[in-house]
Amino acid sequence: MGTVISASRRTDIPAFYARWLIHRLREGFCFYPNPYDPRRHHRVDLRPESVSGLVLWTRDPRPLMKHLSWLESSGYAFCFQFTLNNYPSCLDPGIPGLEVQARAFRELAERIGAERVIWRYDPIILGGDMDMEWHLRNLRRIMDALGGAARRLIISAVDPYRRARSGLKRALGEARFDPESYTPTLVRLAEEAGARGILVQGCCEPQMEGAGLRPGRCVDAFLLAGLSGRPLGSPPSPHRQREGCLCHRSVDIGAYDTCPAGCVYCYAVKSISRARAARHAHDHRWPCLTCPEPER
Repeated sequence: MGTVISASRRTDIPAFYARWLIHRLREGFCFYPNPYDPRRHHRVDLRPESVSGLVLWTRDPRPLMKHLSWLESSGYAFCFQFTLNNYPSCLDPGIPGLEVQARAFRELAERIGAERVIWRYDPIILGGDMDMEWHLRNLRRIMDALGGAARRLIISAVDPYRRARSGLKRALGEARFDPESYTPTLVRLAEEAGARGILVQGCCEPQMEGAGLRPGRCVDAFLLAGLSGRPLGSPPSPHRQREGCLCHRSVDIGAYDTCPAGCVYCYAVKSISRARAARHAHDHRWPCLTCPEPER
């Protein structure tokens, strides 16, 4: 069993660092900074025979789409976790509009297969005018725009990270973070999408297990094994990053404070100015996303 590569929960690699990712896959290795000590770095073997699959997290896959044929011909199994929320620009200032995102989603699903493009309506935020009815209208609008391209949907409530609290308070005036208040909205959204034939799963929502929402696994070694056609053997152990997480263990090659999109609730960016500076300084030829000479 090879390594599952996550690219990345910490930054949008397909949108902002696609050229770097392809260069590193061609070279067969990369480094990533230790999230607890960014001065130290870890080396990762990226050769196809050492990689069970790639999980590509994004809100805009377009920069990576021209490389999909190469990825497939090189023997990599991969799937996309595609976040499409259609939130107001005060929350997601650097995200393309619904029409652009939906067109990219449809094109991606048609090109590589709908089972490899998982839609994320995540995180769900209750605050300001964004109540249950707002989310139901928004979800219907997105589903209409996707035109049946989505087969699987992952939903979850916003987490009470300090930056999320402060950012949402500035943008909306208020936001709710107690898990129980989200249960009715999650149930109704799951029913709405399920009625259109979409498999709906919850991400780290243990309070929902008895409320009809199936727990999901965002990093799914079984899915990747099915895509690659290789026998899975013993699946990797659960990552258990937080309560209710069922994801299989993976190696994330991204870095914090590197995504310039500016989403106000993002846990991976403490300083948007620092993230934009990192993006500006980045060179796709570096072995690490954040520096030319990583230290071991």
